[in-house]
Amino acid sequence: MKAKGKIFRTKMETWVDLGVCLLLIPCLVSVFPVEEWILWRASDVIVYLMWTYLCWYLGRHAIPALAASGKWWTALAVVFIATVLTYLMSLKQVSFPREMIADRPPRLYMYQQAVWTLYICAMGAGLATGFLALKTKRLEQAKDERTAAQAVQSAVEVLAAHAVAGETVTVKADYKDVTVPLAAIQYIEARNNYACLHLDHQEDVVSQITMKALLELLPEGKFVRIHRSYIVPVHRIESKKATSVKLVGVDTPLPVGRAHKENLK
Repeated sequence: MKAKGKIFRTKMETWVDLGVCLLLIPCLVSVFPVEEWILWRASDVIVYLMWTYLCWYLGRHAIPALAASGKWWTALAVVFIATVLTYLMSLKQVSFPREMIADRPPRLYMYQQAVWTLYICAMGAGLATGFLALKTKRLEQAKDERTAAQAVQSAVEVLAAHAVAGETVTVKADYKDVTVPLAAIQYIEARNNYACLHLDHQEDVVSQITMKALLELLPEGKFVRIHRSYIVPVHRIESKKATSVKLVGVDTPLPVGRAHKENLK
């Protein structure tokens, strides 16, 4: 279903692009009463039509791509330059044979109007469809990332169920014994003279026990101390660097202490 949705979106974007390029822009040119311009300045019509297509491309692809990469000032500069060039084009002096304009001189003013209208329509339509497509892609990427994260989390829970299936650790918390399933432990954090057990879908358990004593209670080889303040389950390690470890289900990477780097090997 997800692949079909992407194919449908791609097809829709293609049809929109074709509709604008093959229908909208040519129709915009034809609606202006510029018969004299077309008859006597056909080369100019071609140049301005090509410029209109270029403005469409800038708005549809180039500017959204720059914005997506964080280059907003560059994107604004592209729009500014395109506007200035359009202004310079609109200043061009156009002359026609006298017999063609003697009875209808006001029609020449449509030349400037046509240039600006084509630019505004092409750039506006390009920016609207370009940023809409960019927003749609970002939403799909975010949805894919959430789906992937949920799949990884589920896989880790299954792995944890096998790695430490049925195993528990009992610690004192709030002056009573609390039994914690090992599969539910995300990581253990030292807080002064206490140890805080961060758990899946449960409140943290804070026990007055040292990290060394707690590590001795945990099954050997299934939990590792990576820092004077952190103990992590081995099966939850998603990736590791020289100075940090990323755990599945934990947003923030945990630091690795110099004295404990050998433990990760």
